Amino acid sequence: MPSDEPTPIERTASEPMATRYDLVLAAIPLALLAGALAGMAAGVGTRPGVAVGGVGALCALGYAIFGDPPIERGGGRRTS
Repeated sequence: MPSDEPTPIERTASEPMATRYDLVLAAIPLALLAGALAGMAAGVGTRPGVAVGGVGALCALGYAIFGDPPIERGGGRRTS
């Protein structure tokens, strides 16, 4: 009898472990850091630079929540 539970996927060392959502989580602090560094390089200070970087971080967060959420639109869990 087939089981309703999905079989776990085995990963090898040669396969990347990062998913799309891992990359989004990495993009948020990187956008803030890039904004801070750009603000310092432009001579306007870190506070305006972090504010501009925050816009990029907000875009990454909006994509993860609304653009390609980890659940299906009908409320069920995503299988892939």
